[in-house]
Amino acid sequence: MNYTMFKDVKTMIGFSASIIGSIIAILLAARDLDGWGVFSVLSLILLALSVTRASRLYNQKST
Repeated sequence: MNYTMFKDVKTMIGFSASIIGSIIAILLAARDLDGWGVFSVLSLILLALSVTRASRLYNQKST
């Protein structure tokens, strides 16, 4: 990543929310509570969307 991605607020919020969602999923799984799978899937989807956005921003800057 470069400075373009760090400036973009939506991308950074997406990456941060994905990390927080993963941590919540791990904590729920460690305590054997339901719902950890939902957080895992949602954080993976959010991570994929953030990476797609970051890639699009990087390609726009290059061209």
